[in-house]
Amino acid sequence: MKIVIIGASAAGISAAKTIKASEPDTEVVIISKEDSIHSRCMLHKFLGHERDTKGVNFIPEDFFETNNITWLKNTTVIRLDTNNKFVKTHDNQEISFDKLLIATGASYFIPPIPDLRESKNVYGFRDLKDAQLLDIECKTAKNAVVIGAGLVGMDAAMAMLERGLTVTVIEMTSDVMSLQLDKKSAQAYQQLFENAGAEFILNDKVVSVDVDEVGRGKTIYLASGKAVPADVIVIAAGVRPAFNFTEGSGIATNHAILVGEDLRTNVKDIYAAGDVTGIAGIWPNAMKQGRIAAINMLGEKRLYEDRYALKNTVNFYGLTTLSLGNINPEPEENCEIFIREDRNNYQKIVVKNGVVQGVIIQGDIGGTGFWQYLIKNKIDVSGIDKDVFSLSYADFYDLDQQTGEYNYAV
Repeated sequence: MKIVIIGASAAGISAAKTIKASEPDTEVVIISKEDSIHSRCMLHKFLGHERDTKGVNFIPEDFFETNNITWLKNTTVIRLDTNNKFVKTHDNQEISFDKLLIATGASYFIPPIPDLRESKNVYGFRDLKDAQLLDIECKTAKNAVVIGAGLVGMDAAMAMLERGLTVTVIEMTSDVMSLQLDKKSAQAYQQLFENAGAEFILNDKVVSVDVDEVGRGKTIYLASGKAVPADVIVIAAGVRPAFNFTEGSGIATNHAILVGEDLRTNVKDIYAAGDVTGIAGIWPNAMKQGRIAAINMLGEKRLYEDRYALKNTVNFYGLTTLSLGNINPEPEENCEIFIREDRNNYQKIVVKNGVVQGVIIQGDIGGTGFWQYLIKNKIDVSGIDKDVFSLSYADFYDLDQQTGEYNYAV
C-alpha cells in the first residue's frame, strides 16, 4: 500500500511515524512546500535567537532515511484527482496513492487594507521561512508593528522585544489572547509585556498603510486616527486552512476540510488532520489527529474525541496559564462563575447545572489535568461535598477491588 501525506508539520509527521511503526513495509511519501521540518511553537525562539534551525526541528536528522520515507520538499500540490487517485504538483509530477492524508495546515491572511498587501515589509509568522525573513528585518529595523494579539502575535512580539526592537501590538478586541483568556488573566500578560517595553493599542484597527518610495510600509494608520511608525509589520490577525488544491475534487469543505470522527473526508481513502480541519488547532491535538488518521488508514478503527473543548497552555515571561473549554460564557448561558485568587495565582471555574464548562488556572498549574477529563465527559460535580477549588484527582478515581487499579469514576 502507498500512502501519500501532504504536509510535514505536526499532523503529517505524526501520521508517518505511526504508519511506519505499525507497518514498516507501507510506502510513505510526504510532500511539503517547506524545505525544513520545524515546530511552529518554537518559531519565536528562533526569531529571538534562543535556538537555531536545528533547535526548532522536532525529528531526528535521519528520520526520513531511517524510516524509509520519501520526502518531496519544496513541492506544492496544485491539484487532487480523487477518481484516479493522484496529486499533481507545481513541477508537473503526478504522484499516485492508495490512501491520502491532507495535513497542509493553515496560512496567514493579509486583510484587504489599502497598501497593506502590497507593502514589501509585511510578514506572517506561521513557518520557518517567515521567521527567517523576519530575522533579517530585525537586524536593521527599529520599530515593529504586530497586527493581532493572539498567541502567534504575542510570540512574535516577545521575540522582537528580545531583539531590541520597539514593538507596538494592535488588536481589535479589548484584551490580548481573547480566545484563550479572560480579562483578568489577559491583563496579567499585558502588564508583563508592557514591563518588557511593548505598547498595546486595543479596541482599534488598521485602516491604511503609508508606503515609501521603494514600496515598504512606513506608517500604519488606525481607525482612531493614530499613526504608528513601522519598519517591519507582522500579520497575526487570523489564518485560513490551506486546501485550495482540493477545488473540484469532490471533497466537502466549508472554512476547512470537513471530516468525521475517524478523520476521514467524505471521499473514500482520503483523510485530513491538523489545522486544515479547523478542529482544535494546537500542536498536541494536531499530533493526535495525525496519529489517529494513520491508524484508520491502516484499517483499524479509532475516533478522535477531542473536539469538545479548546485547550491552551500559555507561558510568557515565566507566567503559566492553563485554559480549558468555555472560559468566557455569555450571560444568557446562565453559568455560575467561581473565582479564587491570591498574590501569585488566579483560578476561574465556569459551571452550568453542576457540570464544569471551562477552567482558567494561572500561576501554579500542577495537578490540574483532571479538569480536562471533567469537561470532556460532562461529569456532574454538584454532588461532591467540597469547595469546587478543592477538587482533585482523588475525587474522581475509584479503586477496582479486583485489579487493584484506579479508574476514573463516571
